[in-house]
Order: sequence, then C-alpha cells, then structure tokens
Amino acid sequence: MPETDEQKKERSKISLRIGEIQVEMEGTPEEITKLMGKDLLEFTKSLQETKKPIGPSVQITHVPAKAPEIISKTSESTPKASPINTITTEISTKPSSQMTTAKILDKKLTRKPFDKKVNIVLGLACITLAAGLIGALALYMPLTSSLERQIAEKDRTILSLNTQILSLNGQITTLNSQVTSLQEQLNQTNESMAALQSAIMTYRSIVYLNESMYLFSVRTITQEANTTTVAYEGELIYAGYISIAVESNSTTTYVRIIYYYKEVKYDQNVTVGTNGATAFPVLPGPIQIILGNTERGDTVTATLTARYYY
Repeated sequence: MPETDEQKKERSKISLRIGEIQVEMEGTPEEITKLMGKDLLEFTKSLQETKKPIGPSVQITHVPAKAPEIISKTSESTPKASPINTITTEISTKPSSQMTTAKILDKKLTRKPFDKKVNIVLGLACITLAAGLIGALALYMPLTSSLERQIAEKDRTILSLNTQILSLNGQITTLNSQVTSLQEQLNQTNESMAALQSAIMTYRSIVYLNESMYLFSVRTITQEANTTTVAYEGELIYAGYISIAVESNSTTTYVRIIYYYKEVKYDQNVTVGTNGATAFPVLPGPIQIILGNTERGDTVTATLTARYYY
C-alpha cells in the first residue's frame, strides 16, 4: 500500500512529436490514466505485439516526487504496419500506460493537422472574401454616391425642364389664342377691305354714271284733258340724269321734272307726244315727275317708264 501511494505521487512527463507538431503531457499515472482511458492500454498492447522493437532510443527513468521528469527519445522507425514516423516519450511508470497514451495522442493528433489546415483555408477564404467585399465596397460606394448625385441632379433638371415645358405650353396656348383673335381680326379686315374695294368700285362707277335703277317701270296713267298727274315723287342721292319713255294717245302729252338742290330749283317740261323719250339732268335732293297734256276734250291714256342713271 505504501508503494502504491508512492507511485500515485510520482509524476510522469510524456512528449509526443508527429511531423512538425509536438505535444507534452505531465502528471501522475492516475491522472494520465483518467485522461487517456482504455485506449492507452490498447495502444500499449499493440506495441507489445509488434515483432520489431521500438529501438534503444526509448529510455524510462523515475522522476522524484517533487520534480519527476524522465525524458525518453525514440528515433525514427519504419515498420510497415505502423503509420507513426517519430515518437518521443518521457515516462517514469509502466510501459503499457505510456504506449496507450502515445496511441491516443497519435489518434487525436493525426486529425489536428487536417482540421488545422481546413480551419486555416477557411479562415483565409473568409479573409479573402471579406477583403474583396471591402474592396468592392470601397470601389463602388463612391461610384454609387456619384451616380446618386447625378440621378438627383438629372431629376432636378427634368423637373426644371418640365416646369419650362408647362410654361411654354401656357405661352403657346396664349399665342394660339392671340393668333385666333388676330386671324378673326384679319378676316374682318379682309372683309372690310373687300367691302371698301367694292364701295370704291361702286363710287367710281357712280362718278362715271355707270349705275342705274328704275324709279318706276311700265306705269299706265289715264287723265282728263288738260290735266297733270304726279307719276313719281321721291329724293335722289346722287347727281345724274333720268330717262323717261312715253306711249300715249295724245300728241300733246308732256313730261315735267321739278327738283330742289340747296338754293337751286329746277322746273322743266318736255313734250313727248304719242311715242317719245326724253332725259333730265338731276342733282341730289327731292324730285317730282309729272305727266300732263293740253287736250281740249278727249281723255288721254299714257304708259311711261322712268330710269335713274347716276
């Protein structure tokens, strides 16, 4: 029992190296056994069953209670059945416990380089992606801001142009209204000019006495002998002349004209007989056309026509 207690107090140090990775463990055999478990024993048994010895490089020394430290170095072995290249072991107790601990460490450590490489690759990939994202953000953020400013400026320009278009459309509407009004005025002016031109032509025709109208047409008058009858009474506008044609059953039939113009009084008669015509100059103003005869007993019947030239 005292020896067992002394062994429990003894401390062991195990150093395991696989490739470029070296792991060192230090503690009592009981602590190492609790840490490694049954796998340590199985690894020890597998090493004992190996035909080839590990080599003289394995050294086991007892470590004192206060500072137990035994270092055992194992050189490279090349057995085909074992994948371990280099094992360095430091232990101060049973060889089987040391073998089992080395086997468990070998199983655990053979996975660590792969996991470490995967983690490193994933970390590098994340760093690369993050760097690319940051670079993309650094590259495109100013471009995006510039494009947003350009879009905002374009929107302001479009709004200003739309305002100008609305204003110009209002001006166009006003101008179209003015054009319509001016067109109407032009049409009225053209109509007035046409009327004035027609009036000018009419007045010119009046000046040359080319206009005419009937004061009466085919009027039949029956009168007693030696009497007069007013055939027409009215007012003339223009200076001109009146042409009168008469058919009568009396050779003494005559036509008389009376008109007034300012201080002038015109009174004249012309005998036309049974079939005659005469003309009288006239001025603007009131006028009378009178038909008469100088018969002594017979009734006179006459048909006459009066046309006014001006």
